[in-house]
Amino acid sequence: NILCVPSYINYFHTPKKKLNEVTMSPFNQEVVVMCMLMLLSVQYVPGVHLNVVNSTENLFRVHVNIVNSLEDNLDLTLHCKSKDDDLGAHLLLHGEGFSFSFRPAFIVAQTLFFCSFVWSGELHWFDIYIDGDNVRANCDYCNWNVFKLGPCRTPEPKSPTQTPICLPWNKSQRM
Repeated sequence: NILCVPSYINYFHTPKKKLNEVTMSPFNQEVVVMCMLMLLSVQYVPGVHLNVVNSTENLFRVHVNIVNSLEDNLDLTLHCKSKDDDLGAHLLLHGEGFSFSFRPAFIVAQTLFFCSFVWSGELHWFDIYIDGDNVRANCDYCNWNVFKLGPCRTPEPKSPTQTPICLPWNKSQRM
């Protein structure tokens, strides 16, 4: 555990003639800043309690849900992966869904998940999550319905009046 009372506390007990001589090391400055940021984030995030270990488990997680909405009640095989994670192939009957969650890259927007979709001999792929993209990443719960013409992102529970956004399949095959 990091104690959030670093050596600068001596500043307040230093005689006035030595105030100009008191400085914090760069390490102590970083510790102070990190402690302040941690306390502010825990204090002001709705639904987060002071139990930092448990409360941050779902903090900043993105949840992706993909539903087979193919016309003609077709079965769908999907296979999603990122640079670091291969989520495997999954067979979805019409109306079934596949879900996964992850924490996007914190400092540099670089998280990308892409999926291949196969039905009746057709193969398509789509970038289901792209960090920094307003449609594909501006969501905590990214809900997608897969149709023959392409996937459609449906509204999040917190924005039920939002209209679905449908996108075409990617042009070339990545997987």
